[in-house]
Amino acid sequence: MPDELRELRVGKNLPAKDIIAVVQKFYPSFDKTMLSKCERGEKYGATIRRDAMDALIAEFAPENSAAIKRRRAGGHRLTCKINAALKTTIMRCCNS
Repeated sequence: MPDELRELRVGKNLPAKDIIAVVQKFYPSFDKTMLSKCERGEKYGATIRRDAMDALIAEFAPENSAAIKRRRAGGHRLTCKINAALKTTIMRCCNS
């Protein structure tokens, strides 16, 4: 998602203050520093929340919203989690 944020800002040639104004409706303390950290998530470990990103897409790129949501929704939701059911069997050994 950090790549989506940066692609949106650079691709649409948006100033940071426009993006900050939209996100501040949801999170009032969001500022330029947080935007920078969210754009460089691999360095800082910060990501923008899904609801804020959806609001940015709706505001600045409504024509691409269906394609972006389809791309995001594809695949497994929790890629680092594996669920498995283990079947237990009791084996009895008879020595006769």
